[in-house]
Amino acid sequence: MVRISRKSRLTTVSKERGFTLIEVLVTALILTTGLLGTLGLATGVIRGNFFSKNLTSATAIAQTQLEAVQNRGYVNATTANFPAAAVTVSMGNVNFARTTTITNDSPSANTKTISVTVSWAESNNAARSVSLQTILAQ
Repeated sequence: MVRISRKSRLTTVSKERGFTLIEVLVTALILTTGLLGTLGLATGVIRGNFFSKNLTSATAIAQTQLEAVQNRGYVNATTANFPAAAVTVSMGNVNFARTTTITNDSPSANTKTISVTVSWAESNNAARSVSLQTILAQ
C-alpha cells in the first residue's frame, strides 16, 4: 500500500503559482502596441478607400462629359455648346469642378481635341484632378 503524507501534498500545492503583476503589465503593453498598430493600418486603409472612391467618381464625371461631346458630333462640339467655365458636379457628398476644353484643328486639320478635367479637394485639403482627352474627326 502506498502512503501519501500530508506534507508532500502541501508541498506540491504550494509550488503552483499564478501570473505576477509584471507579467500582466508586459502582456498588456504588447497587446496595446499591437492594437495601436492595427488602428493606424485601418485608418490608412479607410483614407485610401475615400481617395479611390473620389478618383472613380471624378473619372466617371469626365467620361460622361466626353461622351456627351462625342454624341453631339464634330460640328456641335463647340465652346458655345460646351463652355470652358468650370461646372460644379456633386457626387457622394463631394463637389467636383469639371472643365471642358475644345481645341480646333488639333492635332491636325479637321480634328478637335476635347479635354475634360475634373478636380476636387480631399478631406486633408489636398488638391486632386483627373484629365481625360479624346480626338474628334470630321
